[in-house]
Amino acid sequence: MRKSSLGTILVTLLTATTLAIVSLLVFQSLWLKKVQQMLNSSQSSGLPVSSTMPVSNFSFPTAPAPVGQGVESVVGNVGITVIRVLNPADSYVGNAAKYMVLDKGDQYLLVDIKVRCVSSEEKCRLTEFDFGVESNAGRDYPAELSGNFSDDIKGMFAGGEIEPGKSMSGSIIFVIKRGESGLMLVYPRLFSFGGSAKFTISR
Repeated sequence: MRKSSLGTILVTLLTATTLAIVSLLVFQSLWLKKVQQMLNSSQSSGLPVSSTMPVSNFSFPTAPAPVGQGVESVVGNVGITVIRVLNPADSYVGNAAKYMVLDKGDQYLLVDIKVRCVSSEEKCRLTEFDFGVESNAGRDYPAELSGNFSDDIKGMFAGGEIEPGKSMSGSIIFVIKRGESGLMLVYPRLFSFGGSAKFTISR
């Protein structure tokens, strides 16, 4: 009796499972035919249909070789030239710092730059914080805020908007460790998806 009941249950389960699988296959087949029909009708009506095509002539921007003083490097809409480097610049900066005192082992580095907006239509915008200095030791130095220095230092580079075809010049100050070598001025300091530039400012 129990064996007969167990057999009936197994047959019922197998039949239900088979019916479910067949129903799923039929539904899937009908759905695929409907999708194919919709795709064919969109092609015939001139609607765009996605297709996989190889992408050619695409490459990630690579960083150009560093340039020296007096050589312009163009990145995006700006052309940048390093005009002068004072390293160390402690005697030049003197007591012009309003809110800071150098720690032992630190020194000032001053870099004069000229930035040209090479765009013929759009304004260019950048600040001193777009620049940084890297060293052979792997250190990264941000620019000091131009407003942190008194008017004793003339022509600080505060940045801002530059009209198309115009240029802006000024000094950027960094605080670096004494004895650093292989210094590079870097633009932009943090993000370089659109390309970057490096300038050799010390050996």
